Amino acid sequence: MEHQIKLSLVLEEVEPQNGFCGRILARIERARRRSAQLRCAATTLTAFFSGALLVPLFQYAAREFYTSGFYDYAALFFSDHSTVTLSWREFLMTLLESLPSIALLFLLVAIGALLWFTRSAIKNGRVAFTPLRHTLA
Repeated sequence: MEHQIKLSLVLEEVEPQNGFCGRILARIERARRRSAQLRCAATTLTAFFSGALLVPLFQYAAREFYTSGFYDYAALFFSDHSTVTLSWREFLMTLLESLPSIALLFLLVAIGALLWFTRSAIKNGRVAFTPLRHTLA
């Protein structure tokens, strides 16, 4: 009990230096900003690569649409609409079977990655490039 009383008397006597709180807050803000700059650079680079990946994936998807026959079946819908309406269930099943799903999946994943990494880069960029509020005194 006596030890606790002495400790509280000592702690009451210690005063922090002038500007100590400001220096701590400035250092925390600089570390937060540096971390945001690194994340912004990484997500921007990843967004760039996922955007560049869209070109070959789009070419692959277009090639698969033509080779699978999906394009021909879809064109049949617009050219001979009356035949399609007579057997629309079979026509829809044929369209679904000829749909290049793997190519579409790759394309959608790349688009989703591009959007997600771009959004993340913008969020990190807002933190990384704001001026510091606290200065070292």
